[in-house]
Amino acid sequence: MDDSATFTADQFLDIRLELPDGGRWTELNQGKIINLDPPDLEHGTIVLNISKVLSVYLHKVNQGYACFDLGLLVGRNPDTVRFPAVSLFNSGKRFEETDKTISERKPDAVIEIASTTPRRKSMTGHVKDYVNWGIDLIWVIDPESREVLEYQPGKGSEVIDVHGKLTGKKILPGFVMPVKALFAEPDWW
Repeated sequence: MDDSATFTADQFLDIRLELPDGGRWTELNQGKIINLDPPDLEHGTIVLNISKVLSVYLHKVNQGYACFDLGLLVGRNPDTVRFPAVSLFNSGKRFEETDKTISERKPDAVIEIASTTPRRKSMTGHVKDYVNWGIDLIWVIDPESREVLEYQPGKGSEVIDVHGKLTGKKILPGFVMPVKALFAEPDWW
């Protein structure tokens, strides 16, 4: 593939399956295809742990839903598509985005995991894209430092260490999860 080529989100979607690993670990950054390292085991553990807590919370409040690895079209001309670990939607038709590969619908919150060096290096750009797009709550989980960067527009950012707790603020009222629980090995290991 020509490294100088630029793609729209639709073109990216059309060729994605032809990319290494079926395009599963790729993003589109200002029209350029970016290859990321596959997530590691710790990344999977974090997704498992947060998805269990989110599932209990979302069933309890009976509102909203989570999508995993949904492509978010955060910018046009040139197009940028990000694939956060989790996108949370509080409004609209329930589960409306779950069967999509890429969505233009803005979620209420996103969760990213900076689990590999390329992913860690790209997080500043991801957060800027989400902020510019108007995402209300952004969590970037860093397994290396065992911290979470929380960003809310108008309120700035806060680093929550392993002794702190994630709270859903106004976006996920009543949601609470100890940061250390993100990194806990599942019971079946």
